[in-house]
Amino acid sequence: MRPFPAISLRASAIAVAAVCLLPLPLRADSPVMATVEGAPITQAEIEQALRLPLYELEQERYRLTRRRLDQMIVERLLARAAAAQGQSVSAFVSAQVQGPIATITPEEVEARWRATPDQPPGDEERAKQDARNALVRERATRALQELVERLSREAGVSVTLQPPDPPVMTIPIGDDPAWGSPTAPVTIIEFADFECPACKESLPVLRQLRDLYKDQVRLVYRDFPLSGHPQARPAAEAAHCAHEQGQFWAYHDALFAQAPDLKPSDYEALAERLSLNQAEFTACLASARPKAAVAKDLAEAQSLGLSGTPTFFINGRYLAGFQSLETLRQHIDRELPAARNGARAPDPATGTVSR
Repeated sequence: MRPFPAISLRASAIAVAAVCLLPLPLRADSPVMATVEGAPITQAEIEQALRLPLYELEQERYRLTRRRLDQMIVERLLARAAAAQGQSVSAFVSAQVQGPIATITPEEVEARWRATPDQPPGDEERAKQDARNALVRERATRALQELVERLSREAGVSVTLQPPDPPVMTIPIGDDPAWGSPTAPVTIIEFADFECPACKESLPVLRQLRDLYKDQVRLVYRDFPLSGHPQARPAAEAAHCAHEQGQFWAYHDALFAQAPDLKPSDYEALAERLSLNQAEFTACLASARPKAAVAKDLAEAQSLGLSGTPTFFINGRYLAGFQSLETLRQHIDRELPAARNGARAPDPATGTVSR
């Protein structure tokens, strides 16, 4: 999913002033890449402004490297094991997977065939053969995976390649909707879109985090309506009006419950269902306030270089896309000891998240 087109140079500059990277020391000897009225723009300045996009490139490099590393490990393990048996790799692998394939029974084929939805009318025998072929592929894949895992243990395989550390950002919170104590040691900022399926999928995960961490975690919601979702921005503006009445989270949950089937008539209907002050809600929607609030979040997301939703920042540390409960817990649990050891928590006065 992609965001709105890039905002203007002037708007970008204003947004960058509001959303900044955690400052890095700029090298005095950094190469000069350009000058404006005699003032230099250095390579270090550019790299600091591009920390998120450059991190994404590093992530892709890591993924490609890890994929090739895993392939080479498997190739060497299989070659070593096959040589010990005096066989070619192909013959060795075939012999290893034949056993699980041979145990496939007619009853299993029948069950798979009957469980396959939307069977086209026609040749039943061919359909059953397709079902058997699917079982063969599954058993062969599982047998090969188990073989590689066993050979890895026997060979004492260890991998020292590590993914790149995500950059840490400094992001002001201001009066954005937040759940949890302002002095909680861990603050999670989520940039989300009310029509985003992955954002909706994240909702139960975030609810579990609330229950698990209670006073230890603060959750802040930021708007990042994507251009491909026509109701994302109106929904965000309506949620801002609910926020003005102290009912953001109830309205937030109601929007996601109805998403992605949102339409313009839903917003006032949801406000009425949640017993908001209807006159105030309608007046808010007609005003410039919600549009300005959503536009501010959008500009800040774009200035950060975000490209999709959901995007999370855990004490400023960047995580893109849907995150499982296990992954989020790992990051939170890593932050908590640092907070106990005196690392700076979110500033309750400014709302700035940093490290």
